[in-house]
Order: sequence, then structure tokens, then C-alpha cells
Amino acid sequence: MVAVPESGLLDQHPVPCLLLDLFQGGFGGALTLSRERIDKRFLFQQGVPVFAESNLASESLGVQLLDARRISRADFNRVGAHIEQTGCKEGAALLELGLLQPKELFLALKEQVRTRLIECFGWPHGRFQVDASCETPSEAQPFRVDIYSLLQEGIEAHWPGDRVLMGLAPRMQRYPIASKRFDRVAARLRRDAAVESLLAAIDGQHSLWQAVQLAVTRRALAAAWLLDAAGALDYRDGAAISAPEPEVELIVDQGDAGAMRRGARASTPTRAAAPRNAARVDALKREVEERYARLGGSDHYGLLGLERKASTAEIKRAYLVAAKSYHPDALARLGLDPETRERANRVFAEISKAHAVLLDPQRRRSYDSTLDTDSTAVDANRLAQAETLYRKAEILMRQGNFRGAVDFLRGAVELWPDECAYQSAYGWALYKKMPSEPEAARDHLQHALRLDPDDGISLFRLSVVLRDLGDAAGAAALAERAQQIDPGRA
Repeated sequence: MVAVPESGLLDQHPVPCLLLDLFQGGFGGALTLSRERIDKRFLFQQGVPVFAESNLASESLGVQLLDARRISRADFNRVGAHIEQTGCKEGAALLELGLLQPKELFLALKEQVRTRLIECFGWPHGRFQVDASCETPSEAQPFRVDIYSLLQEGIEAHWPGDRVLMGLAPRMQRYPIASKRFDRVAARLRRDAAVESLLAAIDGQHSLWQAVQLAVTRRALAAAWLLDAAGALDYRDGAAISAPEPEVELIVDQGDAGAMRRGARASTPTRAAAPRNAARVDALKREVEERYARLGGSDHYGLLGLERKASTAEIKRAYLVAAKSYHPDALARLGLDPETRERANRVFAEISKAHAVLLDPQRRRSYDSTLDTDSTAVDANRLAQAETLYRKAEILMRQGNFRGAVDFLRGAVELWPDECAYQSAYGWALYKKMPSEPEAARDHLQHALRLDPDDGISLFRLSVVLRDLGDAAGAAALAERAQQIDPGRA
């Protein structure tokens, strides 16, 4: 049995570490997670969660099914009325009303456990309590979704790159090789090209730092953390063939540019290197300050020091020159102070974004059109960008990844604040993510209703938020109005 304290702080023992320890120890009993006004309780059998309770109204089974468009708003209201009349549980009400079949209910409850757990990955603070004396129901069936896949999904959704890399930092200069658990864990990973590159570099000839440089997506960073934490890697202090550290081009994943930027800085070895050349350091600091001050007033070409007619080769060359100066690894070796490194990282992130846009012919043409056309065309481009962000957020929300959706919806609202659907979705994502922001959610949902007072979805969402904020009367009035406007809409 892996040693897990009976209680403690999530700052010291984060949720993914708890779940991995409980799984590897075959734990049976209850795990309670608490934060501010939020309490969640999970029952475990043989190291896997089989049941979840939450005091959040937004995590009820009915709301989950409504979000997934499995039931309509009218059905949702029928379930509530049936529960009040009979006193039965929500699952029983769904069965008795014929809204779900037993197998569908079982799958929905498994999804509820997964969603409630993954939301906790984003808690920066909180407490946990483990009770091994609590007996789980004998009829409960284990949560069959693979625990490794669950851990990777939660890390990918909620942990920024710097947090992942801080956990790996003590072993960055060592050389990982596959342990006996490697194949078992690797087979269950969610894959993309960056994950495949990471796995290929676990060969004993690359340091962990070199392998992690290939993990340029959040999914691959999560895979690196999981392989390390699950004991799928063994380490040695040197490579069979010593090779100089390569000059790495850091490609920033557009979905998490800030996290990757911070992550690269966090993974640098903690011992500070002395400046090799004081004059060079001073010159670089002045250059960083100048470019940082010009960030808001430069277009993509200006950031790279290029003319509008620059060729593809010139764009690549300009980017590589900038990467040599501003790459986080190079900054660490020069011994720059933290503030200058932070500003240089910000400059490098913007340069990387400009490079990615200008190197793609279609994106470059679209960007050039915003520089050439009148305000009407610019507005059309802004709206198209906002719609693209909104559609990406919709996919994440259907998957239960509300925290990830927030990033896209924030951009959509900033680009086009007068669209009811964007404000409504942003407010709902702010409410549903962990940690929840009900006050901010209320403001955006109210904004959505000012744009379209008869939008039934926004009315319903605001009713849920107001109920959680203690305004029962306001919530009831909005819910009734939403049903009157569109009683059958999902």
C-alpha cells in the first residue's frame, strides 16, 4: 500500500498525485476534497473511483445531461418536479420518466465521476481527507475508464506548463530509460505527434530536458509528467554516447502559449550560470527592454524586423536569429535577472506567434488583408476569428473541459463583445470551470441577455448561476421565463 496521509493540503499533495497513489495502492474507501464552499466525496474500490458526490448545483447529473444535449430543458424541469413529488434520487427520476435506459444511466454516472474528478485538477488550494474505513457499496461497479488516461487528461486540461516542468526539474539533467512499467503506461497514453516524439526520446541517450523539449503540446507535457510519476522511467546520470546539447527551436503551442513560455523557464536547471560576457549581457538587456516597449505598436513584420515583401527564407532566418537570443535556455545560461528573462520570454512568445502566422501562406494572406483593407473588412476578419474561437470552445465544453474553453471564449468576447452567444457561453464556462467564478459568470450572462432578452439558453444558464449565488426568487423567475420562451429546446 502506497503511504497516503489521512489528511492534508492539496498544495503539498495535488489531486493527480493522490489519485496515482490511491490507484497504485489498490485503495478502498472514501476521498474527500474540499475548497472554500466546495465539497466533493469520491468512493474507491481497488484503487479506482466508483461514485462521486458534489455540493455544486452545476455538477448535477441533470445539468450534465442538459449540457451534453441528452435531455431537453423541459425534461430537466420534469425531473426536478418528479424529485420534489416523490423524494427519489436524480438517477431514479431519469429512469422512472423514461429519459434514460439503465445502461445509459450507468454511462452517465461514470462520466459524472470523471468530470467531477477532472475539475479538481485545477484547484490551486484545498484540503483532502482519506477514510479507509468507509465501505463502498457492494453493488458499485468500478470506474472502468483507464486511470492513466484520466490523469493525462486532467493534467492536460488544468495544469500549466510551468507546474508540470517544476515537478520534473530535479531530474532534468539525468537520462531516462524505460522501466518495467513503461510499456503498460505508454500504451494507455492519449497520443499526438509530440507524444510520439517524446516517447522516442526515452532511449538513454537524451537527457530528460532534451526529451521534454520535444513535448511542445500540453498533451505531451502531461504524458511526460505521468511517465515520471507512475514509475515508468528509470534514470541514470550519463548517456551511453555523450552529445552536446542541441540548439532547440521552441515551437509554442498556440493553445497554451503562456503556459509553454513559463514552462520552458521553469524547467531550466535551478543553479544560476554566471554571465560569460558582461558587455553581451548588458547589450541583450537593452535590446530586450527596447523590443518589449515596442510590443504593443509592432505588427508581425515589425516584430521580426522584416519588410512586407519578405520571403519565406527570410522569415525563417529572422526567427532563428531571435530564437538564439531569446530562447529561455539561452537566457538562463547568460544569468539574466528574473524580470529581464520574463520580458524576454514575452518578446519571444510574440515573435513565435508572428513566425507561425507569416510562415503559413493562408494565415499570412489573411493577416496581410487586415493591414490593407478598410474597417469593414477588418471587422469581418475579427468576426471570423471570434467565430472560430467560439466553435473550438463549443467542442471543449461538450467534453467537459470548461477551463480550456474559457481561454477561447475570452478571445471571442474580446474580438466581438456584442454577440449574445459568445457572452453566454463565456459566462457558463466561467461558472462551470474549477475554480468557479459565479459573479463573473453572472455579469457575462446578464450582458448576453441585454443583447438578446429572449435568448432561452442564457435565461436558463443565468437561473442556475443565480440559484448558486443564493437568489432563489430570481433564479425561479428566469427558469420559468426560459421555459415559456422555448419549452422544448435542449
